[in-house]
Amino acid sequence: MTLKYKILSGLLGLMLLLIALIIYILQPSGKVQDFQPWLYQPAATAPAGYTVKFFGVSTLLFDDGQQQLLIDGFFSRPSLSQLMFGQINSQPIVIEHAIELHQLQRTQAILVTHSHYDHALDVPLLGQLLPQAKIIGSRSTLNIARGAHLPESQLQQLVPLQPMQIGNFTVTAFPSQHTPPTAVNNDLGEEIQQPLSLPARFSEFKEGHSFDYLIEYEGHKSLVKASTGFIPEQLKQLQVDHLFLGIAQLSRQPEQYQQQYLAETLQHLKPKVLIPIHWDDFFQPPEQPLQFLPHLADNTPKSLNTVIKAAAQQQTQVLLLDQPYAYPLMTATDVAR
Repeated sequence: MTLKYKILSGLLGLMLLLIALIIYILQPSGKVQDFQPWLYQPAATAPAGYTVKFFGVSTLLFDDGQQQLLIDGFFSRPSLSQLMFGQINSQPIVIEHAIELHQLQRTQAILVTHSHYDHALDVPLLGQLLPQAKIIGSRSTLNIARGAHLPESQLQQLVPLQPMQIGNFTVTAFPSQHTPPTAVNNDLGEEIQQPLSLPARFSEFKEGHSFDYLIEYEGHKSLVKASTGFIPEQLKQLQVDHLFLGIAQLSRQPEQYQQQYLAETLQHLKPKVLIPIHWDDFFQPPEQPLQFLPHLADNTPKSLNTVIKAAAQQQTQVLLLDQPYAYPLMTATDVAR
């Protein structure tokens, strides 16, 4: 065997190993069905009353049967190749289908947690198709909306800690922190200073500050925390019925950080029910069932198990929503009371 042949064989082996590694790290980090005991099983008939639907990442639709609040509204879900090699944009067909299927014409406001693309990409098109809905968020979020020339009367820059009456809902925004930065996500605190027109590179969607949303309805309280970050003691005086807790990259954080995150959220808020969010692979197309983040991004089963164990210690129920079912926050009887 010649030296040249040995070198070529070695290089071929390394290439095959590299291909296998790439395939592995892009695969889901686990199976959603392995968490069957925590998966929500919907009733045969859609529930009446006050409900929520989960669409992946932190897109949530709160609905009392008359009016709706939409958190983030990220439906288009561009692929990883689109992110890496081109510009990204909303998919009108996907957005129009969501509006029709979920009756989003009743949406009173779109509340944006921060301005990364997986939260704010679809804000401009949603604003155009839902002119009755206020776009509420940071200055960066509003500059994304301004890129589509939405009227200023439709835009509202939020004022932290100041309750907003939005139709039948009362909403309060709490300043928060984003998930700790990574090599491709190191823009925390940076703002979008000018209107951002689409299509655009994903890196142009600067974080622009993060917020948690407290949503109150008929005495019921929900807190939406999209990112795995916190401000110490920010939520200490608050208790809620439902906690929608972001867990993206929780397993990647040091043990001390994980415990403090759960102390600042789960332990302080003492929810009856905890619903994990931001656990799904948002590079997958919108028509596909939700699946866990790939190995490249997280060990989602490990993150979930950490949350489940902590919740059990304080008798908080954990529910995993893997499809946009209408999950009842309050029954029609509870609302009537």
